[in-house]
Amino acid sequence: MERGSSGFSMLNAGADFGFPDKVGLINKGTGTNKGLELTVERFLNNGYYVLLTTSLFDSKYKGSDGIERNTAFNYKYVVNALAGREWKLGNSGANAFTVDIRLSSIGGRYATPVNVASSLAAGYQVDDTLHYNSERLSGYFRLDTKFGYRTSSKKRRFSSTIYLDLQNVTNRRNIFLLQYNQAKGIASPIYQIRFFPDILYRVQF
Repeated sequence: MERGSSGFSMLNAGADFGFPDKVGLINKGTGTNKGLELTVERFLNNGYYVLLTTSLFDSKYKGSDGIERNTAFNYKYVVNALAGREWKLGNSGANAFTVDIRLSSIGGRYATPVNVASSLAAGYQVDDTLHYNSERLSGYFRLDTKFGYRTSSKKRRFSSTIYLDLQNVTNRRNIFLLQYNQAKGIASPIYQIRFFPDILYRVQF
């Protein structure tokens, strides 16, 4: 934390691509994390598998001003679900067609608002440091689907798989952060990747 009265804390570092340009910090701040985690897993058996992880938590910190605030990582909840099915093909069953589904749902992150008036006057982004992490952004949701076809050769101990990976199939606009837009003079959201198809080819030997 900073020596003077401030809500800054290095506990929030890494929440985005930037890194705090602070110097002369002291190691007297506090942080707390409380929560529960649950994991349910079925390993691949009879051609399918399931994995579910759930976390419920609360993450707080105090800077040099002594005010307790939400950390930038206080999403409140994280839910990840993964399921897949495999169908054997051919007389030997060496080849297979697979389908995998992955779902992620995460609570909205806390962010420091942009001080638009000060940003307009300065010509660059100025954050409202009197209200660190006081604005909660919308939650994150993403659904991916992957289709694969695998061929194997037991004699050569060789296999190859081609995948069609459909990422964010619902085309959701997940917000990453709020950033000052100098051209418009407002704080605008920056979004993460939307629907994105990808083709992969993997060889194992």
